[in-house]
Amino acid sequence: MSAHHDHRLRALTHEDADFWADVVDNVLIVAVTDQNGTITYVNDRFCEISQYSRQELLGHTHSILKSGEHGQAFFRNMYKTLHAGRTWHGNICNRAKDGSHYWVATTIIPHRNMRGDINGFVAARFEITELMNTKMRLRKQAATDMLTGLLNRGGFNAHLVTALEASKRRGAEPRVLVMFDLDGFKPVNDIHGHHAGDEVLKTIATRLLELIGPDDVISRLGGDEFALILHKSLKITPLETILKKIQHLLEEPIMLDSATVRISGSIGATRITGDETLEGLQKNADVAVYAAKQAGGKQARMFTPGLHKTTIKRARLLAEARAGVREKQFEVYYQPILNTRTGRIEQAEALMRWHHPERGLLSAGLFAEVFTDSVLAQDMEAHLIQSFHDDIEKWKRAGVPNLCVAVNLSHLDLLNLEQQGNLFSEIRQRDLPPETFMLEVTEQMLQGRRAQKSYAHLRQLADEGFGLAMDNFGYGMARLSTLSELPLRALKLDRCLIREVATDEKARSMLASLIKLGHGYNLSVTIEGVETRSEFDIARRLGVDHVQGFFISPAVSATELIRVTREMTWEPLTD
Repeated sequence: MSAHHDHRLRALTHEDADFWADVVDNVLIVAVTDQNGTITYVNDRFCEISQYSRQELLGHTHSILKSGEHGQAFFRNMYKTLHAGRTWHGNICNRAKDGSHYWVATTIIPHRNMRGDINGFVAARFEITELMNTKMRLRKQAATDMLTGLLNRGGFNAHLVTALEASKRRGAEPRVLVMFDLDGFKPVNDIHGHHAGDEVLKTIATRLLELIGPDDVISRLGGDEFALILHKSLKITPLETILKKIQHLLEEPIMLDSATVRISGSIGATRITGDETLEGLQKNADVAVYAAKQAGGKQARMFTPGLHKTTIKRARLLAEARAGVREKQFEVYYQPILNTRTGRIEQAEALMRWHHPERGLLSAGLFAEVFTDSVLAQDMEAHLIQSFHDDIEKWKRAGVPNLCVAVNLSHLDLLNLEQQGNLFSEIRQRDLPPETFMLEVTEQMLQGRRAQKSYAHLRQLADEGFGLAMDNFGYGMARLSTLSELPLRALKLDRCLIREVATDEKARSMLASLIKLGHGYNLSVTIEGVETRSEFDIARRLGVDHVQGFFISPAVSATELIRVTREMTWEPLTD
């Protein structure tokens, strides 16, 4: 301000001091304190907004208005600035006498005496409550998932950063990051529509809030992926118990307008420690989620360094498999199955093989994880169907007609019967006769909460002409009722039943009984894993219908199978 303006303002205020005091009182909220912060003057606007009388305010400090919104560091910075003789500017949330909060934009100026010493402070304020509430509302909306009302990914990451910083302090209390996604959510969307999917997500959000409470952080990161930061919950409930409760709430039926649906979740958890980064914590939780899925889902896993190594190994395998698909390194091989009655090869089991550039020819069991990647699984499925089409045509041209292809659903590592629907649809669309295929299932594939759907799906396939065979029978605790509940054509006895037949009478008796059992259900019976001439002769003598194993032939390419079927013949079995 120039000297001319400065003298003029002094003259005006001196000439009409009451007028200028009224201007200040009508515009500003004013308080004066001594050097210790004790209030010595407040104007009417201060009393009006704070709801305290002058008598209640004078002689007290501003702590009477403390709202709890600001931490100690906020006030330390303010006092440091003021006692250094500098003006302080900032926004303060105060607490009125009735407990309500209000915001003021504040300027505090140190007041000096004639000697230049600070003998007090003058605070001038504007009320900005509506502005601050609007700002906070917009900030909250930006951090909130509009569908569920939970935090979104951005809001959650901010809380995770705070939790990470808190974990670095000495004596920090335990904090755990929990992440999960919903198994079975996609079919809800596909079958019942996206509105139903939204209802499922909102129901899960409500259940989480009821279980965890508002004191801990709950978020929907996007899609069907959720995350939590457990802190205060851990003070009253063990982590293992919380994770079990989360699993149970995910599996509770959800009532929709059109149906009742069931889902589950694969849960991963990792402890939040000060030596981790934000990205590292989330990767660790993702690793634990993947481990839970690999173990069959519907469970929780804690992160360990060993899981991290497994993830790196899997990532490398998937990268190699993607390159392998592009470079046509995968091929369907066929293991011949001999009909003991006719002495000829009439069936062959389809098995995927990978011509790995470094590891050589790999069987499906050595790259099973490839099929857990949905994109790769679809690529492999398309390749499988094309191979069936091309190979069957090749066999027909070579004069090897009517060769039945046994498709071992578990060996091909396709995920489940519902997801294999595309495979069978494509087979029909390619004009491949369903009767050409024998679909092999195991008892394990027909258990669990999807059992009834699996049974219904298999019956539908049988009605369409596909043959059904029960695989690995005699291994484990297979139920005999399954043989009558499904429209089976064949029974495949597990290889463990042939191992001791050459030397053990009890083993021979057991094998004979199971062959008779299969025939009693009017099923064709195959024995797997036959490796020696003596095993073959005994199985044939006991009345088995088909034999499969290295004694007959290992799995071979489609072209090599033509030679095997032509050259390998046995004397027909006579009664």
